[in-house]
Amino acid sequence: MNKARSPDLIRENFVMALDIIFAHKLRSGLIILGVSIGVASLMGMVSILLGLGQKIRQDIFRSERPVVVLMKFDFFVGGSDESVLHRKELTEEDARAVREGCPSVQNVTYHVEPQGRPPYTIFAGNEKSRMIQVAGTEPSLLYIWSLDLEEGRMFTDDEVSHRAKVIVLGHSPRRDLFPTTDPIGKKVKIGNDEFTVVGTFNERKTLFGSLGENFAIIPATTYMANLWKRQDMRRVFGMVREGVSVETARDEMIRVMRGRRKLRANQNNDFDVSSSDAALEFVNRITTPIAAILSAISSIGLLVGGIGVMNMMLVSVTERTTEIGIRKAVGATRRDILWQFLIEAGTLTGIGGIVGISVGLGGALAVSALTGLPSQISLPYILLGVISSIGIGLFFGIYPANRAAKLDPVRAMSYAK
Repeated sequence: MNKARSPDLIRENFVMALDIIFAHKLRSGLIILGVSIGVASLMGMVSILLGLGQKIRQDIFRSERPVVVLMKFDFFVGGSDESVLHRKELTEEDARAVREGCPSVQNVTYHVEPQGRPPYTIFAGNEKSRMIQVAGTEPSLLYIWSLDLEEGRMFTDDEVSHRAKVIVLGHSPRRDLFPTTDPIGKKVKIGNDEFTVVGTFNERKTLFGSLGENFAIIPATTYMANLWKRQDMRRVFGMVREGVSVETARDEMIRVMRGRRKLRANQNNDFDVSSSDAALEFVNRITTPIAAILSAISSIGLLVGGIGVMNMMLVSVTERTTEIGIRKAVGATRRDILWQFLIEAGTLTGIGGIVGISVGLGGALAVSALTGLPSQISLPYILLGVISSIGIGLFFGIYPANRAAKLDPVRAMSYAK
């Protein structure tokens, strides 16, 4: 085995590197600080982005199966084109047709919610809720959004059919309106309309406010009769059955709707069918370039640290010219000298990387605790941070190390004289 690569020599070089670092505390500290700032910002960004990505995936895929969504506009574009603005609105009959004509879809739900207008405030006696989203829907929304009841029950299909004035409160309005009393059976008012509380939902924090904890739902028929405005958004949700692909369910929904709209083969759809998979893909298209840009910005610190390492190592080579000459005179090879300085550079940036990872993850956890933004610690990224920081040291240490290795021993020993 080559002597320069032996464990003993590597250990010896590592100890020498630590000695040099402690002998030049200020200079080494500045280099470690530069590297640690770069790694800390990078790890902090990655931790928060991973946490956000995981939270978004959890919110999109809360149901046990993928969800397909029938709507008037494209899920990600909306309605800006004149022809799109004049598309037909979705109706309860459309939902019924999907329910009957799409065997690959279950728990079909007609859903209406406000759009382009202020949220509602709910009143109960002298108490009032904060501004919340009130949506009209059907009982099967429980399965679509994996909602958990805390008290009472969900309204029934019979209550939907009879336009019953019943309401199920999210965790936030339940806490605002009935902080110390049982809400079941109590009356609340939305505008001039009075509703009976039949149930409440457990706390359900998400990144998507309308179905977080700050909401309430009533039967879709009741909503259309009492709260509906022309600009409100109507959608039909459906859960893809077990063993069926999202594309199959989507194709069935398109076939049913084209039949209902009597569209010819050469006519485009005047509706849109999206899915939770498409929503996740859209989110990834946004977050991936953002992550790349933030990572590139954060990597500037690593680059600065690497340049600092190279400058420090060049100064170190000059200061230790005599030492290098003596080592070569007593038998050290060019490879021995090369490894000595590379290990020194890698140790310097490795320490900076470890400090940066600790600070970055600690900062991400602190931000999460203070703001509620999710964060996630990933072992592969921690290892990547360590390897990257050491790699920066090795890369920027190559030139100084090679310069030291090429020194002529006779000239080197006479340098100080």
